[in-house]
Amino acid sequence: MRKKLTALLLVLTFVFSLAACDGDGNAETTDTTEEYVLPTEIVEADVSLPYTSAEGFDPYSSKSELNRAVIPVMYESLYSSTEDCKGKPLLASEGTVDGTKITVKIKKDVKFSDGSTLKSADVKSSFEKAKNNLYYSGTLSNVSSVTVKDDYTVVFEMYSKSIFALNILNFPIVKYGNSEVLGSGKYKLQHLDDIPYLSVNTLHRDFKTQWNKQIALYDMAGKNGPIYPFKANEISVYKNSLSGEEYINLSSQTFSENMNNLVYIGVNSNWAGSVTSVDWVRHAINIGIDRTLISASSFLGQASAAITPFKNQLSDLKTESLPSTAGELQKAIGILERNGYDEVNSEGIRTNGNSTLRLSILVCSENPYKVSVAQSVKESLESMGFGVTIEQVKSAKKFRNALKKGHFDLYIGETSLSYDYGLEEFFTSDGNLNYGISEEFYEEYRLFSNGETGLTEFIEIFETEVPFIPVFYRKSIVSVNPNISGVDENNVYSSICDWKIDK
Repeated sequence: MRKKLTALLLVLTFVFSLAACDGDGNAETTDTTEEYVLPTEIVEADVSLPYTSAEGFDPYSSKSELNRAVIPVMYESLYSSTEDCKGKPLLASEGTVDGTKITVKIKKDVKFSDGSTLKSADVKSSFEKAKNNLYYSGTLSNVSSVTVKDDYTVVFEMYSKSIFALNILNFPIVKYGNSEVLGSGKYKLQHLDDIPYLSVNTLHRDFKTQWNKQIALYDMAGKNGPIYPFKANEISVYKNSLSGEEYINLSSQTFSENMNNLVYIGVNSNWAGSVTSVDWVRHAINIGIDRTLISASSFLGQASAAITPFKNQLSDLKTESLPSTAGELQKAIGILERNGYDEVNSEGIRTNGNSTLRLSILVCSENPYKVSVAQSVKESLESMGFGVTIEQVKSAKKFRNALKKGHFDLYIGETSLSYDYGLEEFFTSDGNLNYGISEEFYEEYRLFSNGETGLTEFIEIFETEVPFIPVFYRKSIVSVNPNISGVDENNVYSSICDWKIDK
């Protein structure tokens, strides 16, 4: 596969003769030079990325998922967010956290693609853009301001202490005060007759001569989907986030890409008409469900089981004392039996002689993958002796309205968490995900977010109260041309400079 863009650059010079007759009948020859322009290949790229011409590549104005996937190729951040939440330094040479202050020293060898030096003023300006941007404001909600200490040192001020402080400094750094949006990434945006493509940034501090020199961009605007462009080798890669879009296997070379999307079971602690208002019932469900099995059978298996609201790789998270992700079925059954539900009726539902353990799971059917989650949770609960029904609603609006009424037992929810794992949407009075959660737990979260309660203590309280039940963090599926090698499956686009095609 080789993508080509052409321009009229090479000049062919030729001479032709004009013959004219003078009065003597002698031929007079006049030499005339014409310029004829031949097309010459400007972009010869083994790699082509999908984009849409309906959006640009400004990280602070573009909303297209296609274009935003390309942004890390052109722009860098102080840190990249990592699964252990420690953050990986990119433009930062050093970062220290002291109380509510984050001091970051910037590498001194960083150049923007125009050759100018990246300095603290660029970081400050980019932070101010990020604070007002949909994609970064949530993660930066705990950061109030940044001050420039010197050309290569900035100090961020947080509202409260955070154990994830460096992990949230993942916003793109763009050149300050420039009409053209410039970054310091491995590639820079260029145009050929208004057609965009990416050209290697030879000023990048890690530049190697064997990097792919150019990357073509294929416009997906107006296209029905990725099938034809991928099969026709018009695009080398395509990402499906499984957010409702049907998954079609495009390639034998696919990768799972981590996301910060937590899928959870919402639990109603507030409605006396639900068995979930009883703490030992919530506790039994939490330790009894088989998260490993649910994860494997949901979202095409693109999920990692989570026993807490945080990813298992989180530094300082001690998982030894936590329930197994495979569930502790007999322990859960023991809780139910000790509380009087020690008989099973003809339907296989636990009873105490007077009442049975019945509940329903509310799910929005707009995303069929979430319906499969509900089905897997149902089967896991039935193995404990619960009688379970699934209530499907067809739109997100009807789903939210049902939750607002407050008459539900469980629901299947999903939220994209910021890289500081802020849970304010669950544990504040104006949060959008606080359905069924007791306000008494808000104070526990406040103490944790302010640093007055440690991570271990917060998890212990969470496991006791069970305000909601984390199930798994899901992933997206990235299809890559099977003839391409050199792809880093942990961060697909970051390795694009080293992709090679087997010709």
